[in-house]
Amino acid sequence: MKSLKNYKKLQASSLMESVIATAIIAICVIMATIVFVNVFKTGHSTAFFEGSQEIQTIIHKLKEQQQVTDDMYTYPNFTIEQKVTNYESLPNLKHVQLALTVNQKRKIVHCLINVKENDVE
Repeated sequence: MKSLKNYKKLQASSLMESVIATAIIAICVIMATIVFVNVFKTGHSTAFFEGSQEIQTIIHKLKEQQQVTDDMYTYPNFTIEQKVTNYESLPNLKHVQLALTVNQKRKIVHCLINVKENDVE
C-alpha cells in the first residue's frame, strides 16, 4: 500500500467535456465527408485533373521559351492540342489555345504569350 500513495490522483473529465469533444469530432467528420462527396460528384477522372495540371506546366514553359508553335502533346490517358494565332494586329503577342481531351470530355484554355521581337515572323 505504501507504493500506491506516491501516485497522484488524476482528475477525471466531466460529462460535458466528453460531449463537447464528441461534437467537435462529429463536425470534422461531417465536413470531411462533404468535401469527399463533392470531389467525386464532379464526374471528372484523375486523368482530367492530370491534364489540367499539365496544361499549366506547358503554359509556364511557353512563357519561359517565348517561342510558340502549333503542337500536339500525347499522353497515355489524355491529349493536349496547342493552336497558336496572332493576337489582333500585335506581331509579338500570340494567342495560344490549349485543348485537353480526356475520353469524351474536353477543356479549352486560352492564354496570351509575349514573344521576343527577333522571333517574330
